Amino acid sequence: MSKAGIARGAAALGMTRVVINLANLGALVLLARLLTPQDFGLVAICTTVLSVLVAMTELSMGSALVQRAETTQEHIDTAWTMAMIRGLLIAAGFALAAIPLSRLYGDARLAPLFVLSGITGAMSGMGSPLVTLCTRQMSFRPMITMQIVQKLSAVALSIALALWLRNYWAIVLGSAIGGAISTLLSYFVIPYRPRFTLARSRELLGFSSWLFVGQAASALNWRFDQLVIGLFLPPAQLGAYSMAETISALPTREATAPLIQTLFPSFARMQGDRDRLRNAYQTALGAVGVIALPVAVGFMLLADPFVRLALGPKWLMAVPLIKVIGACYAIQTLVTGARPLAMAEGATRTLFVRDLWGLMLRAPCVTAGLMAWGMTGLIWGRFLSAVLDYFITTTMVRTLIGLSIRDQFLAHRRTLAAVACMAVAVLLADQRLLAMEAAPFTRLALLAPLGALTYLAALHGLWLASGRCAGAEAELLALLRAAMTRRGKAAPPPSAPA
Repeated sequence: MSKAGIARGAAALGMTRVVINLANLGALVLLARLLTPQDFGLVAICTTVLSVLVAMTELSMGSALVQRAETTQEHIDTAWTMAMIRGLLIAAGFALAAIPLSRLYGDARLAPLFVLSGITGAMSGMGSPLVTLCTRQMSFRPMITMQIVQKLSAVALSIALALWLRNYWAIVLGSAIGGAISTLLSYFVIPYRPRFTLARSRELLGFSSWLFVGQAASALNWRFDQLVIGLFLPPAQLGAYSMAETISALPTREATAPLIQTLFPSFARMQGDRDRLRNAYQTALGAVGVIALPVAVGFMLLADPFVRLALGPKWLMAVPLIKVIGACYAIQTLVTGARPLAMAEGATRTLFVRDLWGLMLRAPCVTAGLMAWGMTGLIWGRFLSAVLDYFITTTMVRTLIGLSIRDQFLAHRRTLAAVACMAVAVLLADQRLLAMEAAPFTRLALLAPLGALTYLAALHGLWLASGRCAGAEAELLALLRAAMTRRGKAAPPPSAPA
C-alpha cells in the first residue's frame, strides 16, 4: 500500500472524526452543564464494567478477517455467527448480574442501568462483518458512514433526553439507541444476508485467541482505576475522574485514530518484508508523535481555562486530574502504532504478554496510590504505570521487527524538543495573563494559537538544523505538497472574460 493511499485513508477518517467529535465535545459540554458529577459517576460505573466485559469476550473476528490473505464467504458467515452468539451471552449475563452488581457498588439505581448497558454492548458487536473487511482494501466509506450515524444520533438523543429528564438516563438511553441504529445501518451500507455457521471458527480463532485474552488484560489495565474508584469512592469523584478521562483522551485519540486505523491493514500487506515493515513503522511512529504529542501536551496546559469556560465551576476538581491523565496519554502516543504492528504480524500472543505485564504493574501502582493518598495517589500511580508500560511496549517492538528502543525514542527527538519549547512559551504567557486577571476565554484565545505557532516554528527550525533529514517531517511535508498539487490540478480553469 502506497504512502499516498495511507494518507488518503487517514485524511478521510480524520475529517470524519473531526466532525463527529466536534459534535461530541459540544454534547459533553452541554451534558456537563445539565447533569452533575454524580450522574456521570453512575454512568461511568456501568460503562466501565461493560467495557471490561466486552473486551474480555471480544473475539476480534473483524481483525481476523482483515489479517487473512484469503477470505471466503464461510469465513465471513462464521465471524458473524460468533459475534451474534457473543452478543446474546453479554445481554443475558448483564441481565442476570444486574442486581448483584448494583449491591456490590452500593446503589440500587444501577440495576436497570446494567440491564440496558448489556443490551447496548450486545448490539455493538452484531454489525455486518463486511464493513470491517472493506478496510483491508483501504475502503473506509462504510465505516465512516456508520461512525457518523452512531455518534451524531447518540449525541442528539442524549442532549434531547437530558433537557427532558435531567438525569443519568439521558446518556445511557442516547448511547443505546445510537448503537442500535448504527448496527442496523451496517446491513444496508453493504448488503449482507447472514448465515449461521461455525465451519471456519477454528481458523479465525487461531488468530484471535491470543488477541482475545490480550484485549481482556488491556481492558482491565486501562479500566482498573475506574473499577477501584467506583468501589471505594463516592460516585461524584468517579464522575470527575470519568470526565477528566474523557476530556484528556479526546484530543489525543482523535489526533491518532485516523492514522492508526489505516496502519493495521497497511502493515498486514507488508507481511514477510521485515526491512520495509521496520521502515514503515518508524516513519509512522514519528508521524503520529508529530501530530499527537503537541495536541496532548497542549490540552494539558489549557485544562484550567477550558474547564472553567466549558464545563463550569462544579467541575474544577477535574483540572488536576486532566493534567496528570493527559501526561499519561502523551506518553502513550509515543508507542501508539505498536498494537496494529503486532496484529499485522500475527503476534497476538506477544501482544497478550505485553498487556498482561501492563496490568500486573498498573494494578499495584494504582491501588497503593489510592489507599495511601486517595485520588491524588491514584492518578500518580497511573502515571508511573504509563512510564513502565512505555518500556514494555518498546521492548515488544524490538522483539517483533528488530527496531531498538533507542531508535524508537529518537524518532520523536525533534518533536519532544519542540513540545518543550511550546510548553515554556505557554506557561510563561499564562502567568502574565493570570496576573492581569484575564478571563478563561481570553486565556484560551491567546494561549492556543501561541502554543501552536511556537511548536510549528520550533519543529521546523529543528528540522532545518538537522539538514532536512529524512523522517516524519519530510514525509508529512511531501504528502501535504502532493495533496495541494492534486487539488490545484483538479481546480477548474478560470473562465475567459466576456
